[in-house]
Amino acid sequence: MTMARAMRAQSGLSGRVDWTYIAAVAGLVVAGSLAMLSAASTTTFYSAILQKHFLALTLGVTLFTLTLAFNYQVFQDQAKFLYGLAILIVAATLILGKISRGQRSWVHLFGFSFQPAEMARTLVVLSLADFLDRRARRIGDLSTILLGLALCVPVMVLVLKQPDFSTALTFVPAIFGMMFVAGTDLFQLAAVFGFGGAAISVPLIYTFCQLRYPFAPAHSLPGMILSTSRMGWATAAAILLFCAVGLVVWRLASWMRVQIKPAAFAAIPILLSAALLSGIAVHRQLKGYQRNRFVAWIAPQSDAQGASYNVIQSQIAVGSGGMWGKGLFSGTQSQLGFLPERHTDFVFANVGEEMGFWGTSLILGLYVILLWRIVTAARQARDRYGYLVCAGLASTLAFQLVLNVGMCLGLMPVAGVPLPLVSYGGSSLLVTLWTLGIVANIYARRYALF
Repeated sequence: MTMARAMRAQSGLSGRVDWTYIAAVAGLVVAGSLAMLSAASTTTFYSAILQKHFLALTLGVTLFTLTLAFNYQVFQDQAKFLYGLAILIVAATLILGKISRGQRSWVHLFGFSFQPAEMARTLVVLSLADFLDRRARRIGDLSTILLGLALCVPVMVLVLKQPDFSTALTFVPAIFGMMFVAGTDLFQLAAVFGFGGAAISVPLIYTFCQLRYPFAPAHSLPGMILSTSRMGWATAAAILLFCAVGLVVWRLASWMRVQIKPAAFAAIPILLSAALLSGIAVHRQLKGYQRNRFVAWIAPQSDAQGASYNVIQSQIAVGSGGMWGKGLFSGTQSQLGFLPERHTDFVFANVGEEMGFWGTSLILGLYVILLWRIVTAARQARDRYGYLVCAGLASTLAFQLVLNVGMCLGLMPVAGVPLPLVSYGGSSLLVTLWTLGIVANIYARRYALF
């Protein structure tokens, strides 16, 4: 280390903090608070919402500051404890949690509600980063991917038991992003996560066929897919097709003298068949409201007053804002109550209506700056553990941003994923500020002498 870097490492806290990063966080908190206060102004419990929001904000800022004050490497030293804590708080939610909207995902303490799964996700990121750091010499082995997934799956299963599919889904980008930057084999990683993607696509295809071919004859392909009695035959035919394709590709590769292991050709139809069977199992476990979210995404006009109502009203709100918006507390869609969940999941639609194109561009620009500074913190981290933690948190934040904005615009399925730092939600705000404090800590201690 050069003398200049050593002197910088010994400088005060103000010289080590990324103030651009702090400004982006503060800007999102301020913009989100204004949007949330405007959107919630016509709700019945407006005063309670204000009280809980600013209390959560105060606690979040305090937690951000405290997290910045000590060395983040304590998280790696206590990785096993943090992992046990993640399982404990999610399991306790299934016992002590209160049912709300069909989900037992909230714990009520002293008059306040908290969603432990939000915190568990960050604890899993901290634990997985420690695991991948310790497996650095065997990072290319398939066992690393499988063991990493085995580490995360118990927590995800407990979250799904609540059932909270949306929150469980946010674990996936963090796991994938961390394994990708850690240097795992790309083909193996694509095969494992492609399996999950193929399984999830089965309910989507089924829903699409139901909407596109509602009166399909039983002997047609859509009819076979839609007919429960014939689904077994359709599945068997698909598995045979996968095997036939694998055999044909293997023969072509042999004829062209391409050196590929035969096991690879056997693995492809096996994975596709397993993904198909898993997708059918997922399809049969879907709840009615989850199917409605697929309907609202694939064919929003098919149920404009039901499943697609939220999405359509959100698109109307965003489109009516124009360039400059209608002004805070002046949006007709939100103030007149046409836009549901306007201060929580669909707060971005309220921003589009009241702040217009420039307001949404400002918020999206702040997110870009925030993600850029997290990536910078990862690149300058003093150790591999800090690098992996930043990668996981950046992946999660980017996924939440894309999913929330996408569902407000009708580009993504509706999911109960809040917009970080902008949507109303005490536990989301508190946990997000804590995780961002971890990133600030990693950046502040980027020099080895500190």
